[in-house]
Amino acid sequence: MPTSRLATHHARSVLPASVSHEDAAANVARTAVLVEALRARPDLLLAGTDDRLHQRQRAAAMPATLGLVHALRAQGAAAVVSGAGPTVLVLTTTDRLDADRAVAQRAVAGAEGDWRLLHLAVHRQGVVRVADPPTR
Repeated sequence: MPTSRLATHHARSVLPASVSHEDAAANVARTAVLVEALRARPDLLLAGTDDRLHQRQRAAAMPATLGLVHALRAQGAAAVVSGAGPTVLVLTTTDRLDADRAVAQRAVAGAEGDWRLLHLAVHRQGVVRVADPPTR
């Protein structure tokens, strides 16, 4: 997570009004791969997180973020720009947790900008209904 901020409206303003059919088709395919990676094939996380619709288009607005994403992905970590950026998210598994944590620490240490690492767990319970809503 960077200590700097980037306004969402600015991050969105650098995106093109339209994208090529090739890029759109590639992202749709990657979405299907990501669903399968999250469902049952974590070995597909890196491929499933490959983006062609918004990350490289925002490079001028957040070069340090894209530099970190590229450094992480070059080491096999499934890294993406999170939200409008400049936060970077790395998806990992229990089996890869230590290796990806080490990759992230090295990448952040060598990255341009001021970054801090947050290690977040997945909340597996999801939404839970605790009471009936009040009647009106």
